[in-house]
Amino acid sequence: FMLKNHIIVGNGKWAKKIIFFLKKYEIAKQIVVIGRKKKFFSYPNYKKLNNLDFKNVLKNSSTAHICSSNKTHLKYLNFFLKKNIDFIIEKPMVNNLKEFKKIKSNSKSKFLVNYIDLFNFDFEKICNLLNKNRNKKTSIKILYSNNSHRYKKKAELFESWLDHSLAITLFLNKKFSNFKITKLQSKRDRKGKFNQFLEVEYKFKKSEIRFIITNNLPKKRIIEIKTSLKKYSFDLGKKTHLKKSSFYRLYNNLKNIDNSILRFNLIFHKRILNEKHKILEAIN
Repeated sequence: FMLKNHIIVGNGKWAKKIIFFLKKYEIAKQIVVIGRKKKFFSYPNYKKLNNLDFKNVLKNSSTAHICSSNKTHLKYLNFFLKKNIDFIIEKPMVNNLKEFKKIKSNSKSKFLVNYIDLFNFDFEKICNLLNKNRNKKTSIKILYSNNSHRYKKKAELFESWLDHSLAITLFLNKKFSNFKITKLQSKRDRKGKFNQFLEVEYKFKKSEIRFIITNNLPKKRIIEIKTSLKKYSFDLGKKTHLKKSSFYRLYNNLKNIDNSILRFNLIFHKRILNEKHKILEAIN
């Protein structure tokens, strides 16, 4: 087992996907779930927990994963910080800068935000390739597409996906330049849901990054890199074996969180929140 007592917050579709992965590969010895209405052992055997049971379990738990709705993130983030439990939290870490100011960070607890593509096995290759070409001009194209994700709210698709592309941009360049929206399409279909396409461009001294978020194309997560000599393509959505999978690498970073280069300080997350706010304002 990689972890001993592990807590999952949430019991929705994404939480169940995480729990299935943890059970299948025996990542955690025991899994405790905090749902909206009840707390229970999910693994190795189901057992409902009362408040006293849960307090005892909490004392013996050292890791957690917050998979609940976005509106609960601040509450559980501060909860685990107070309990000095290391944890993973799904993006967005919090919903806005107002919530960010309420984070109680004076804690020994450490956490990772699940910008999942940063944990992708191929992302290391991307970083190594860019490092080799750091003195040459390079262009990077990031594509996130999924034609099954259609929403009735105009900003919902972009609110959901911007964190990923912004985390990649900030990680690779250590800062944001002034962005330019080079293409924006947003049309309702007959069911009142939006078909959308967003392209954003950043220019830096030696490189440029363009990312596309759309629900007009089949499901893809692609990063393309173009140098003066060659073009490279990385499929971040492809299936791979366990130890190369993003989930496994995410949990391996949690286990070794003190040495993780993907454990960012609060400034990193604040910059993403701020940049996301600027882009959403420009769209609307």
